[in-house]
Amino acid sequence: MQMQTPVVRDLLLLGGGHSHVQVLKHFAMHPVPGIRLTLISDDYVSPYSGMVPGFIAGHYTLDEIQIALEPLCRRAGARFICARVIGLDRDERRVLMAGRPPLRYDYLSINSGARPDLKGMPGIAVKPISDFLAQWPAIYSSLETGGQPLTTAESASPDQSRKMRGGLILVGAGAGGVEMAFACRASLPSDVPIKLVGPTLLPSLNRRAKKLISEAMREWRIEYIAQRVANASETRNGYSITLTDGAVEEADQLLWVTDVRAPEWLAGSGLECDDKGFAKVDASMQCIGDRHIFVAGDAAHLQGQERAKAGVFAVRAAPVLAANLARAVQGLPLHGPRSRFSPQESFLTLIGLGAPGRPDAIAVRGAWALRGKIFWRLKDWIDQRFIRRYNELPSMDAQSVDLPESLAEALPDDPMRCGGCGAKLASDPLRRVLQRLPTQSAPHVALGIGDDAAEVRHGTGSTLLSVDGFRAMIDDPYLLGRICAHHSLNDLYAMGAQPASALALVTIPLMAEPMMEEELFQLLSGAVDVLNKSGAPLVGGHSAEGAELSIALTVTGTPGQTTLRKSGAQVGDVLILTKPLGTGVILAGAMRGIHVPGAISAAVGCMDCSNALSVEILQDCGVNALTDVTGFGLLGHLSEMLRASDCGVALRLADIPLLPGALSMAKRNIASSLQGANALALRDFRLVDELDPCRLAILSDPQTSGGMLASLPAHQADTCIKALRDQHIEAAKIGDIVPAAKRIITA
Repeated sequence: MQMQTPVVRDLLLLGGGHSHVQVLKHFAMHPVPGIRLTLISDDYVSPYSGMVPGFIAGHYTLDEIQIALEPLCRRAGARFICARVIGLDRDERRVLMAGRPPLRYDYLSINSGARPDLKGMPGIAVKPISDFLAQWPAIYSSLETGGQPLTTAESASPDQSRKMRGGLILVGAGAGGVEMAFACRASLPSDVPIKLVGPTLLPSLNRRAKKLISEAMREWRIEYIAQRVANASETRNGYSITLTDGAVEEADQLLWVTDVRAPEWLAGSGLECDDKGFAKVDASMQCIGDRHIFVAGDAAHLQGQERAKAGVFAVRAAPVLAANLARAVQGLPLHGPRSRFSPQESFLTLIGLGAPGRPDAIAVRGAWALRGKIFWRLKDWIDQRFIRRYNELPSMDAQSVDLPESLAEALPDDPMRCGGCGAKLASDPLRRVLQRLPTQSAPHVALGIGDDAAEVRHGTGSTLLSVDGFRAMIDDPYLLGRICAHHSLNDLYAMGAQPASALALVTIPLMAEPMMEEELFQLLSGAVDVLNKSGAPLVGGHSAEGAELSIALTVTGTPGQTTLRKSGAQVGDVLILTKPLGTGVILAGAMRGIHVPGAISAAVGCMDCSNALSVEILQDCGVNALTDVTGFGLLGHLSEMLRASDCGVALRLADIPLLPGALSMAKRNIASSLQGANALALRDFRLVDELDPCRLAILSDPQTSGGMLASLPAHQADTCIKALRDQHIEAAKIGDIVPAAKRIITA
């Protein structure tokens, strides 16, 4: 039996910046056996700073300027964890994160970026870029609707006068502030005033470059104010800044593109830092005083070779960082010229100007500067080449199985099996196996196989029991534990029960002992966080060593006042679904390295969401029948409800909510492992009208921690939907219960 090399060292990357995306690509091309690589980022995408002004100006869409981190990690064999870092415990070598337990490391690399030093003044910082991009639509909207220019100030009303002297102020006259000012000018209406404030225009560039920029600013009606900001405050209508000469300027919006500071937690970790909190590193990118930590990009202060904070240095430092991380984590010495980073004194700076259709740029290097459209084309080519390098990854296919032709034909159609509910056996073979077993009954068993949970009577009443679990379908063990707990508890909620206790069965792959301990801790911490909140403490279980990470939970509950079942649906009822569909197809696509913007984050958010409140609202509205939608898909679980209730259904395909990206994945012919078997349920339905085959396929998509499928009296349906949506539950009416002879799906 061929055995995979166990991992024995943890290398953590904090932040998905320009350096770390290259480190991931390096490890994808040059993997180090025995090393587990993990990226921690507070978002699933990383915006490329060089293209942000182009997005603001309208040259690119948001998706075109962002690097998808999860597929890149998958290609590099790295885990991806979406979390916000808040500190380090260097004594224990742990990374502290908001809302979840700390994570251990053997070696750590930090590429977390920085933010403008606002000195407590109000306004919107352009860094972190992801935060700014999230706010940009509101900024743009407020400036776009700022009113028409007036002919004379005397004729203006107080509100109109505000609009005349308002507009946009950008603080920071370096290359970043200048380029952002031109980008805003290109996108905003021509009557919106734009002012750029800073003591020196382009302080790091030559006189010729400053002259070209000044000419372009006059051409584009961008006013430059050569002053520092002494103070800033919020006003009723926007912002007011006071300059060092005492002059006051007012604006509707205030952006800061100034010198930056490191995140506060970096200096708080006890690392040796400069006066702005940046970690001091030597030429190998290792921290002074802690050889287990490396720092790159804006977060680093390169001792003896100080440079301005610029993305070009993070990009150029990445090959040195990647090579040094690979050597350090193997216990090899760092020596030789390739292990030392020396930032260049002079490099080409390209400052984009102009709106779409009139692209223009200024190129600067040393004492030379020139303006022309060719430099925009050069900048566009460089930027797009950089981002394609990390986004255009080959699809990940299953490894070929070397079997004789006579045996290979017996293999499953898709040897790349996705996890989650796709790891279940299909319903038909499961049903056949259960039929072959002896009948399972006993006087103390009130409900057994076929219901969401079993009910066992005892001397003081009865207990509901269920078991569920799966192998890892996501990289984050803590999140996997949370999702498994939600998923397992759903069977109890579907019967109106109150969770009481849980047992865990966990399988951990072979690793170094401290790593196995940490994996078990992270997994159970996630499960316990959800179980404790539901009132079901973890009371025991079993752990085992195996080929891959997996978790299963046996949960018990006490019956509610009414035990809800699948069999109570009545003709005339309305069907309600409390969560959108699509987790299976999205996870299957992610496994293949396919990125659809927003898809995986939406799927994870949906899975990591309890159904407890949904069931409470459904019960208040007089639900007649209830089940949860999991491995057999919507159609499979709906069919169980219809058989148990001896009813039919009229299902409306267009009303069934889908997760973002689910339909896009289906159109690429992506399907979860269980979907083909689930789709056999379509044989029991008559298709009316011309139906979208991709949307129809998602009705058979297996769900992990899916929503509740409820049958309610029609007169309660609207009240119930409003109550659910008031609690931000994405519920929808998807069909009607009709006589048993009729099972149709309409457009």
